[in-house]
Amino acid sequence: MASGMFSRGKDRTVSEAAETIEDQIAELRDQISTLAKLVAQDVADGAEDARDRFSMFRSKARENARHARAEATDGLDELIANGEDILAELTARYRDTGREVRRTVKEHPFATLGAAAVAGFVIAAILRR
Repeated sequence: MASGMFSRGKDRTVSEAAETIEDQIAELRDQISTLAKLVAQDVADGAEDARDRFSMFRSKARENARHARAEATDGLDELIANGEDILAELTARYRDTGREVRRTVKEHPFATLGAAAVAGFVIAAILRR
């Protein structure tokens, strides 16, 4: 009889322990499921945040590229304008110098021949050395 009493008590204790363990396992499953959902939500939020940052970076990069292109175009336009001004000035100087030389030759033909002869002798002396 004593063994019957103890075995029934043990059966109840084992049964109660099994139910308690099953309850704990079910509770753990619920907690793991909740944790998995939270982790998945955090990952989704992080991915969305990363997408937003990348989108901001991409739009800033495009804006910087547009700004740099505009500055380069403005600088190139200014450089072309300056080059055209310099070319116009040099053309005007060349034309004026040509007129001045023709005028001088007409006014002083013998002096011009003498200067050309002296220049020829100097150039010949330099080339002989």
